[in-house]
Amino acid sequence: MKLSKSSLAIATMIAVVPVTGLTALKADAASVAGIASEVEASVWQDGNAEVATVTLNGKELVSFKAEAGAGAAAEKAEDLAAKLKELLEDKHVNLNELLPARAGNVAAIQCAGNTVLSVEPPDSSKHLPDELPSPIELSWKIVNGIRTALGSPALPASFFKIEAVPEETSSRTYSQDSAFSGQASWYGPRFHGRRTADGHRFDQDKLTAAHRSLPFGTKLLVMNRKTGNSCVVEINDRGPFVGNRIIDLSRGAARQLNMISSGVAVVDCLVLGNE
Repeated sequence: MKLSKSSLAIATMIAVVPVTGLTALKADAASVAGIASEVEASVWQDGNAEVATVTLNGKELVSFKAEAGAGAAAEKAEDLAAKLKELLEDKHVNLNELLPARAGNVAAIQCAGNTVLSVEPPDSSKHLPDELPSPIELSWKIVNGIRTALGSPALPASFFKIEAVPEETSSRTYSQDSAFSGQASWYGPRFHGRRTADGHRFDQDKLTAAHRSLPFGTKLLVMNRKTGNSCVVEINDRGPFVGNRIIDLSRGAARQLNMISSGVAVVDCLVLGNE
């Protein structure tokens, strides 16, 4: 369905907030974990701008602006709402495993290393520079909106307060929500089946990693800064012990981060906790 100009309910507003009379497109998606999910694209006019938002169970995920009458904001919101509905109904996607990512200058959402949804950024000409989120921040907002709307905890925002990590990290202590960055490498075939530092057999295809000091069992969100690919790994080994690298990833994790061929990559990391 495509919104026509006549289908838009127009309201004069001082602030950009939803008002009575706006036109809404609703899509009832499948129930997830017992929680019904409703995707809604709403469109209205604010002065000379057309404003369109996409919400999930009443929670705003993203807002678009465009020149009034052009229908561009409505088309973006309608397209995203349709894609989001398909995602929520896809039985092959575990919504609890959605991760923020980016694809160039476009916000992306990944699951199991695959991009399952991409979102064009809002129109920069209709926003102040400090109002525009980066692609990864926009993705983070959408992922957390999906997670919280469906009853899952939000991923912490400290990921955006990345700090450089010095070469010597063995004495460093980390807490939940700690964020850091640096060079990552990966290891695989030569160590497959050997004992890791926590006593288990190393499986190169599982999402695990070696770190100098993080407790075994720590869940770590890792994002390849160059490609935007991300995944969650579990710390089960010690290392790396070469150069100034901060983490050594399994081949499975490196594959999801799209760094197999490069061998090393600059990554941003967030400590999610210990299970």
